Amino acid sequence: MSGDMDDILQVFFQECDEQLQELERGLSALSDGDSDHETINAVFRAVHSIKGGAASFGLENLVRFAHVFESSLDGLRSGRIVPTHDIMKTFLKAMDVLSDLVVEARGGAGVDHERVAESHAELEAIINSDGAPKPAEDVVPQDFVPVPMDFVPVPMDFEPIPVEMDFGFDEPAATPDLVVSFRPQDAMYERGDDARNILIGLRDLVATVEGGVLSVTCDTSGLPTLHDLQPTRACLSWRVVLPAAVSEESVHGVFDWVSDVCDFSITHEGAAEEAPAAPAVAPVVAAPPAPAAAPAPVSAPAHEAPAAVQAAAPVHEVAPAAVTNAIAGNPAAPPRKTEQAASIRVDLHRIDDLMDLVGELVIAQASIEALSRRNEGAMQQELTQSISSMQSLTRDIQDAVMAVRAQPVRSVFQRMQRVVREACSMTKKDVVLLLEGEDTEVDRTLVEKLTDPLTHMLRNAVDHGIEKVEDRLAAGKPAEGHILLSAGHRSGRILITIKDDGGGINRQRVLETAVKRGIVAPDAVLSDDEINNLIFAPGFSTAATVSDLSGRGVGMDVVKQAILSLGGRVTIQSVPGEGTTFSLSLPLTLAVLDGMLIEAGESTMVIPISSVVETMMIDHRDVYLLPDGGNIISIRGTCMPLIPLAAELGLSKAPTQEALANAVILVVENESGGRAALVVDEIRDQTQVVIKSIEKNYRQISGVSAATILGDGSVSLILDVPALIGTAIRKIDNRSPNARTGLAA
Repeated sequence: MSGDMDDILQVFFQECDEQLQELERGLSALSDGDSDHETINAVFRAVHSIKGGAASFGLENLVRFAHVFESSLDGLRSGRIVPTHDIMKTFLKAMDVLSDLVVEARGGAGVDHERVAESHAELEAIINSDGAPKPAEDVVPQDFVPVPMDFVPVPMDFEPIPVEMDFGFDEPAATPDLVVSFRPQDAMYERGDDARNILIGLRDLVATVEGGVLSVTCDTSGLPTLHDLQPTRACLSWRVVLPAAVSEESVHGVFDWVSDVCDFSITHEGAAEEAPAAPAVAPVVAAPPAPAAAPAPVSAPAHEAPAAVQAAAPVHEVAPAAVTNAIAGNPAAPPRKTEQAASIRVDLHRIDDLMDLVGELVIAQASIEALSRRNEGAMQQELTQSISSMQSLTRDIQDAVMAVRAQPVRSVFQRMQRVVREACSMTKKDVVLLLEGEDTEVDRTLVEKLTDPLTHMLRNAVDHGIEKVEDRLAAGKPAEGHILLSAGHRSGRILITIKDDGGGINRQRVLETAVKRGIVAPDAVLSDDEINNLIFAPGFSTAATVSDLSGRGVGMDVVKQAILSLGGRVTIQSVPGEGTTFSLSLPLTLAVLDGMLIEAGESTMVIPISSVVETMMIDHRDVYLLPDGGNIISIRGTCMPLIPLAAELGLSKAPTQEALANAVILVVENESGGRAALVVDEIRDQTQVVIKSIEKNYRQISGVSAATILGDGSVSLILDVPALIGTAIRKIDNRSPNARTGLAA
């Protein structure tokens, strides 16, 4: 039982992650001025769902804070509270606290009590006033005491008798006249919801009424024996009496989230018996018990219950389609929820195993294809057709698996909003993070590993990129800084950019710091790009003092190593006074790619198809010799480096001018548009290859990003085209400053 409970609790925490993402998205939209009613409802639903699930597991700290958060959002939903800038800052702060309380409940780091109490007080100030948060020190609640997070299962032994639950309010009202009757369907328990959440929601409504009392009667007449009891079978129904001051609309709000899996009705005292009993519209609920058979209170000992207790009226079985959301005497029943696309949670390890099998299938397919080419006979054509069919099936399986693994970058992008808020709080700056391309899908492994690099870079942008308020105003800029975080697909890769409107990189200061720290020689002559890239050097920092954000010299070098480990690269563009743009180029997947097999220096290598622009034969009249022996080639008026691949990788000597005549070249391009021409011996084939890490199995090789296994069992290197292009362009730039003109950069 304990193992099942742990599994259910983990599902709850997974749902919390989803709800927190929805909450982040909604609050960000509200902060940007989108006050659409559906956006407000989505925000309210997220907090309500977290509170309801937490209540089921006895996570009182989480429930208490989520309740006051939900109450403040209800004011927003009703229109009493206007989403001003200060109000939204309070809500965003509360969201961060709620997220940390979820982490604490999961067994993570504890949340500072003063921080929770401060946010709790600010939310209460919004609820109890006209929406303007007051200073926390004036209204800090004195009764907020952390509650232990241990979950203790409740014993399941009970007698199948009607039970009345008293929620501990003051004296009951003399004539409570609002009666809510409901019975969950099996589907409600199957998806992890609980009737207790409904009762808590109704109790919260009564708590808003002065002197209100909640009377709850549970009908247990349909309860089977313990032997036949099933955890997902609905056996109970409830009759709840609320004071007249509670509105029917607010009761509908309690059932809004379970209206498709719970049958309920709302009547007034005495109207339940008078209502017509038409089966097509009557709610599936128990009739109110007769006064003579009043159920015993739950607080009374079992032996004090009457010897003969009449069970409440049996629950009538009616087709769900005929009774869902039926409300007696109220023709304006809320509409049934629209069906949503079904989804499942799959352990990532299972997907990884499936992806590994697909990789082995690709290798086996290549092996069969290689064998078929050696044999000639009557069966050759049929064998080739079978292999072609297998190849198509393999590709379909791979695409299907990649679709399962694909995940929008939204989840990691929205986490960055909190990173920027915390950095602004530490630096006393006002910065807005704008998000673009959140729906861009990439491999889930990449999404999970992007969090740390993006966190470092955004903190660096707030701390170093965005100027202080007085400096921005003096430069004619708005006091509020802006950072754009965007994602998109380009040339078969994902390109993530972080662009700020700050002061740009102070290259003079960067160079002086690099010389002072011994990173470069005092007499070094560096280009602007090389100076920019000095910030990625280990131990580099221009911060005058060490803070929580920067100054220790560990950050940007970690970013670069993390990006390189993912098969990506990072580039910098900076304009003094206007800002800096960091571009991260990453592969869409770390598993399989389409490649072109080429021969160079008697070795077979793979070039990603996404990097190849065109192939052609060299015309010696288009090749120009540089003073130090290097070459550039002009193709339709565009000059680019000519790279003899075998010589570049140290497999052979540099070819002579005569050897270059009529050689085969591949025009390749990086994600920023830079081009080069690779000289190869032969183009063999185009095929799919499985990516294998070369650093884990051997060591890092310049110009090589990974390796693969070909069909004949040999190992082939996968070339790092952007690295080859970057090296070639830097060599030409260093040879002659004038040679940059006309080169594709």
